[in-house]
Amino acid sequence: MKILLFGASGFIGSRIAAVLRARGHTLTTPGHREADFFALDPVRVRPLFTGQDVVVNAVGIMHRRADVLETVHHHAPAQLAAWAVEAGVPRWVQLSALGADAAHPVAFVGSKGRGDAAVVASGMQVAIARPSLVYGRGGHSTELFLKLTRLPVLALPAGGRFALQPVHVQDVADGMAALVADAPAHGTVMNMCGAEVLSLAAYLGVLRQTIHRRRPPRILPIPLTLLRPFLPLTNLLSNGVLSAGNIRLLQEGSTADNHALAALLQRAPLAPTAFAAQP
Repeated sequence: MKILLFGASGFIGSRIAAVLRARGHTLTTPGHREADFFALDPVRVRPLFTGQDVVVNAVGIMHRRADVLETVHHHAPAQLAAWAVEAGVPRWVQLSALGADAAHPVAFVGSKGRGDAAVVASGMQVAIARPSLVYGRGGHSTELFLKLTRLPVLALPAGGRFALQPVHVQDVADGMAALVADAPAHGTVMNMCGAEVLSLAAYLGVLRQTIHRRRPPRILPIPLTLLRPFLPLTNLLSNGVLSAGNIRLLQEGSTADNHALAALLQRAPLAPTAFAAQP
C-alpha cells in the first residue's frame, strides 16, 4: 500500500515507519518543514495526499499550553483529514492516547479526543489507536523514569499508588501496522495496553531491577495537598510533563482491557518485566 505517515521522525512514529517498510509498504514521510502542524501550508501539504491508500497520523506532543495542544492534536488533524477526503484517500489510522475524550478537562486527552472526533467525522474509514503509558528508549517519559530509578529513594506523589498498564513501543508500532493492514470497521478504537496492571511505584521498581540491576527503591510518599501549590512551577519547568492535569490522569488510572490488542497482534503484549530485553 501507499501510506502517508505524519510524525515518522518521532518516538513512536519512527518505529511505525520501520514496521511498515519491513512489511513492504511504500511510505511518504513529510518532515516538519513540509507539514508544520503549527501552521499547515496547503501548497506544500495538499499534494502529499495524491494517490495515497492510507493516512497514518502519529503526531503527538506534551506541552504546558492548552492552545498548542489544541492546534497539534485537533485543528491540524481536522484540516489534514479534510484535504485527504478531497484527494480521495479512503482510510485514516490515528495514534491517539488512552482516555482521549473530547469532553475531558485535561488539555492533553481533551485535545486528543477532539482530534479523534474530527477525523472520524471526516468521511473516511477511520481506526483509532489509544496506547497507555508507552515504554521505549528515547521516549521522554521512559528516559525520565530511567533517570529516576537510579536513585535509591524516590519521592512520589501519593506514594506512586496510581494504576498503570505500560505498553512497549514495539507493541504499539506492530499494532498500528496491523490496523493499516486489517482495515477494521469505521470508528474502531483499539486500546493498547501491556500485559500487567501495576502501580507507578511498582513499575519504577521493575525498571530499577531489570534495567539497572539494583534493589527496589525506597518510596517516600508526597501528599498531593503539599504538591499541588508547586504544580504551576513544575508544569513550566517540565513543559507540561509534570502538571496538575497529568497528576489528575494518574489519579484516574491508565488501564484497559487488552484482549483486542492481543488478537490484533496475534500474541500477548509484553509485560514490564520483559521490557529490558527489548531494543
